[in-house]
Amino acid sequence: MKIPIRNLFYLLSYVWDVEWEMEWASIDANKSGDALNLLARILTISTDRVIRRGLDRGYKEVSEELFGIRGRIDISSTIKRNGFAKARLTCAYEELDHSVLHNQIIKTTLERLVHADGLDNQLREEVLDLTHRLKAIKPIDLDANIFSKVRFHSNIRGYRLPISVCRLIYDQLMPNESTGRYEFVNITDEKLFRIFERFIFNFYRKHLNQTIYTNIKKERLGWQETNFEGGIEDFLPTMETDVSLFNSTSKLVIECKFYESAIQAKSVGNLNIKGSFISTHLYQLFAYLKNLEIKDKSILSGLLIYPENGEKVDATYNMQGHKVSIKTINLDLSPQEINNEMLACLSIFKDVAA
Repeated sequence: MKIPIRNLFYLLSYVWDVEWEMEWASIDANKSGDALNLLARILTISTDRVIRRGLDRGYKEVSEELFGIRGRIDISSTIKRNGFAKARLTCAYEELDHSVLHNQIIKTTLERLVHADGLDNQLREEVLDLTHRLKAIKPIDLDANIFSKVRFHSNIRGYRLPISVCRLIYDQLMPNESTGRYEFVNITDEKLFRIFERFIFNFYRKHLNQTIYTNIKKERLGWQETNFEGGIEDFLPTMETDVSLFNSTSKLVIECKFYESAIQAKSVGNLNIKGSFISTHLYQLFAYLKNLEIKDKSILSGLLIYPENGEKVDATYNMQGHKVSIKTINLDLSPQEINNEMLACLSIFKDVAA
């Protein structure tokens, strides 16, 4: 299952919590070709913007031998270097430096992109130019945990987009030991599913005021009226909704599924015959509704959302008093049309949520 390149950034903008409307025209995703060049284009544009606005700086401790005194004297280091006899004191002081973590992540990612196979030549020149403009920043060793150490606040809110792009590039850019270059591996279906799931949640959170719901959350559920009575160990799994939308009277549980089709096929001999909706997905959603029913006095409804893959699905049922809908979203449409489809998914629940 694939997400069209021109709309990949649209989905990612919700995952990363950036304004896609502001970025759309400048990025021109239609000309990006593939995921590597799309991400590189986003990174070059957003990094250039950060540089023009002024790179962030932070205080870093410097240790230096001086004839005078600056900051505090490091007595032990001065003694080890026989500094008192030479009249040279080892001093530790703080100095403003551009080599703060978020700048270092961008600089190191750009250096890797320069050596990435498949990068458009013009983009490579732009990436190389940015590394020269960031020459005062020291690169660092990147690892999967370093990105979570960046703490965004109002002074560096412009860094959110380039740092988010750097994280995805880090995940997908693999070193080739034989050539010394980097290869961009395709984004896996599992990662695309996570992108799709986060998009659904953040879309409804951002557009909550355009719905009949007032709150949104992921909801952890236990198995209601269930007690462990014996055996080796209790292995019942914890349940967690992808999205729970609710107001004072009703709740909608949404499950996001990134599958080739919402319908599972049945094989009869050499023939593949359309079968039914994927049973495990319906069972999962229904289990959430039935367990919520015991402790939640709201009117409960359910929604399964799939990406559309050549066949539109739009079905609604009443299941033991719960309205349940199964719908597909066409990710090949324009961003505004996807917006409209996402909001239209909720329209059938207006009567139960009133």
